[in-house]
Amino acid sequence: MEERIKKAAVPKKGFWDKTSSWLYDKRWYFLAFFLPAAILFTAYAFFKVYPFGDNSVLVLDLNGQYVYYYEAYRDAFWGDGSFIYDWSRNLSGEMFGIFAYYLASPFMLIIYLLPRSMMPTSILIMQLAKVGTAAVTFRFFLKKISPKKPKKVSLIVFPTIYALMSYMVVQLMNPMWLDALIYLPLICWGVQRLVREGKILPYIIPLSLMFISHFYIGYMVGIFTFMYFCYACLSLEDRTLPKKFFRKCVYFGVGTLISLMCAAFVLIPVYNSLKLGKFGFTTPDYSLATQFDFLTFTTKLFPMSYDTVYPEGLPVIYCSTAALLLVPLFFLNSKISIKEKTTNGVLAALLVIFMYIKPIDMAMHGFQMPQWLPFRYSFIFSFLLIYMSFRAFENLDGITMKNVGGIYAGLMIFLFWCERENYKHFQIFESVIKDGKTSVVIQGVWMGMICLSIVFALLYLIHKYPKNKTIAMVFAAVICLELYANNLDTFRKIDKDVAYSKYSSYEPYISEVRGAVDTIKKFDTDPFYRMEANFHRTVNDPIGTGYIGLSHSSSTMNAPALKMLQKFGFAYGGHYTKYDGATYITDALFDIRYIMEKTGDLSYVDDRIVVPQEYKLTTQSQQGKSTYKFYKNPNALGLGVAVSKDIFNIQLLDIDPFANQNSVMSALTGEDKSYFRRLEVLEDETNNVIRETLVDGHTKYSVNDKNITDSHIDFLVKVDSDSGVYMYFPTSYERKCNVWVQDERDYAMAEQPMSQAGQFFESDEYSILKLGDFSKGQTLRVRMTIDNKYDETFWKDYIFCSFDYDTFAQDCKKVQQRSMNVTKFEDTYLEGTVTADSDGQYLFTTIPYENGWTVTVNGKEVKQEIALESLIAVPLEKGENKVTFRFLPKYYIVSLIVTGFGVICLVLVFLCEVKKYDMAKPFRKLAGSVRNKVDALAVEQEETDGGESEASQDNDESEQEPHVDDDECDDDEYEDDDYEDEDEEYQDDEESEEQ
Repeated sequence: MEERIKKAAVPKKGFWDKTSSWLYDKRWYFLAFFLPAAILFTAYAFFKVYPFGDNSVLVLDLNGQYVYYYEAYRDAFWGDGSFIYDWSRNLSGEMFGIFAYYLASPFMLIIYLLPRSMMPTSILIMQLAKVGTAAVTFRFFLKKISPKKPKKVSLIVFPTIYALMSYMVVQLMNPMWLDALIYLPLICWGVQRLVREGKILPYIIPLSLMFISHFYIGYMVGIFTFMYFCYACLSLEDRTLPKKFFRKCVYFGVGTLISLMCAAFVLIPVYNSLKLGKFGFTTPDYSLATQFDFLTFTTKLFPMSYDTVYPEGLPVIYCSTAALLLVPLFFLNSKISIKEKTTNGVLAALLVIFMYIKPIDMAMHGFQMPQWLPFRYSFIFSFLLIYMSFRAFENLDGITMKNVGGIYAGLMIFLFWCERENYKHFQIFESVIKDGKTSVVIQGVWMGMICLSIVFALLYLIHKYPKNKTIAMVFAAVICLELYANNLDTFRKIDKDVAYSKYSSYEPYISEVRGAVDTIKKFDTDPFYRMEANFHRTVNDPIGTGYIGLSHSSSTMNAPALKMLQKFGFAYGGHYTKYDGATYITDALFDIRYIMEKTGDLSYVDDRIVVPQEYKLTTQSQQGKSTYKFYKNPNALGLGVAVSKDIFNIQLLDIDPFANQNSVMSALTGEDKSYFRRLEVLEDETNNVIRETLVDGHTKYSVNDKNITDSHIDFLVKVDSDSGVYMYFPTSYERKCNVWVQDERDYAMAEQPMSQAGQFFESDEYSILKLGDFSKGQTLRVRMTIDNKYDETFWKDYIFCSFDYDTFAQDCKKVQQRSMNVTKFEDTYLEGTVTADSDGQYLFTTIPYENGWTVTVNGKEVKQEIALESLIAVPLEKGENKVTFRFLPKYYIVSLIVTGFGVICLVLVFLCEVKKYDMAKPFRKLAGSVRNKVDALAVEQEETDGGESEASQDNDESEQEPHVDDDECDDDEYEDDDYEDEDEEYQDDEESEEQ
């Protein structure tokens, strides 16, 4: 009674009390999160990232691609857009690939929930969150994997090292890859639980999240996971293989399969997305080759050893000088078993071999060679190094100071050798010029010497005074300072290598363009039209600022659509197209209703994109210092046009975009006309140039005397009408040239210099170039000056054309009568009406073909045809037709079904392993019930067929036979011995954590 009174007297903890208690219990995890995040933030502050300066975190693809996808998906999250289809990417296209490659991380919620105007800062916060979370998961892993209770300083230092290894700092420019560093420790712990306890739930969940967050890095982690499973099986003490080894192998396979099923809603759609072009993006070379020498590779283990993100870069593997000392000590440690040393050493050696041998490295990258940022799985090697360092540090009593001194001396000798070698990426000092002043900054060689010496001294003191907290705190502080210095140095070198963008280059630019786009949307409320601009911060401006255009860049692209746009003369770069090289015909064909012109602040304005005088100003918007003017194209033909089947007979040429445009426009009008007319080249002259004809059809022009700066080729072109003059030189070898133009009479008088018309052959400049508007009878001198490091240029042909605008404009008015009138438009659904003049006509659209579209004409589903290699065309009936388009791929539905099955399997595993639910119990009950029913029916039948004596005898026998009820069936007859064995073998989570 007294005990009951005492228990009743104990007050229950309130919510805040429980929260405070929980926060106190997890205080070390909070420290693990905030310490590396604070170090990184401090490095950013000294690098003058906004709000501490005008730098931003935007660099390379994060600046050119990802931030624009963040903008688009943030809009979709708040209801203004779609997660599965977008009309702003190369005419339009599915978004599954972009989502899976860039946006599937759960940390994207930070981007979605914070204000749009602080996008660069939101990305910074997301980076800090990922860094901190990686430290937390690695701390969890170390705590669980350690045979004994780890030292507190170990659980502070090594998670911080893991979270701020060089790979993490460099790949902040690819934040979607960083999720792998968060999930890798959890996956490895899940593998350990599977091998030790036979539990697969801790393995399935992080592996599923990894595949969902980023399928590409998840593929690499998946390969390592298999290796780690083998390692975990072979590294158990006192056993060659774990108990019930084959069962564990089955568990591993089943767990992996369930993980893949759970992630199927991402994996299946992204596979179909990659089939559109990414698989054929490069032509792999599997010839056997090595990629570095091991001494140079070793330099990358030292601080301040960043080299480049270009393909020639070395693996990014630095993870503190403490690891440099402790990893060798791991193998010399008497407290660590030979088996553990061997298995860890073999695993690390295999990863080095994977990076060393080119074909294996390509296999790790999905059987393609990275265009940038090589060795994208090098963080796994760093993970192993840090783990071995932790094990060595936890067992310092297993080494002697002679061991430490020997390792220290060897590393110092290596650094002196590096000084003699004078590596570009690993030097003693570096001269930095800032504000006109030159200063000398210490670099990797001396930084390595200083840090090694300090860490060596501290390891000696820790070895001698293992319980001294002050020494431990100093050791942690030194490591943090080293990581901070390496972070700051890495930021500066990345800025020098590929350049961080200024904060002011993004904001207020994006907000201003979005404001201007809102203006035209309010002005013209038609359901659908495209527009473009004479300025682009990057080619992803349309998707990032909310207008439907042609310019776009992505690693997951619809290759046929991009190649088609290139054949029409647009700028093309393998994975991107840009509205550069447009003509009257392409503006009409692709329904470019408006061109947005920027005046005032001329940043990002492209001189090659000139608004035609026939396009009239309709409205404008003042945004900040800039005025955005909208010019309407009177010739836009809408999203689709009713045409004859002749559209399918067009074969686009690789070398003549003008002929391609003539062919398409002729097919739309039904008359064979030449809107572009090729101009006669009267003469071509060279100066200091050697001309050579190649077997592949190219003509090569190379500089004769490199001491003479002016090397050029001149063309004399006769103009046949009052019109614009355009040029295009097809080539397979892009070498930059400058283009100049002048009237031949003015050139002969030599009173004025030639006017520069632009550049050609490189990047965005390899597109149709308008030289200007000229008069009939003029003779133009067009000059190509060689301006590239190769001192050469190539082309297969030189094409100069004039344009018959009057005939074109008249024909456009006729074609517009057969244009599709879009009456309803959504991202994944549109409907409209179009009139066919006769039977056998088709609706030719500028929607890129891909699996997923369902098209109906007058309520009947019709088969889609492909026109111009990539665009959808559907058959029409004579008269007015109501046409609907709906995008919902079957593979997406299949992926959701597969994921549903995966989640069901996951729930079943959860019930078995966490809730201790006996999955066989319902079946045993069912079996017992069925048997009882069968016995009862048998008895009843015997009573009916037999005599009373037999029935009595049968009844007696039946009474002697014990009745099997559900409970007895569960407990006795249908008991499964395997469950008893497994229950004895498995241990619950708390017992496991204590171990």
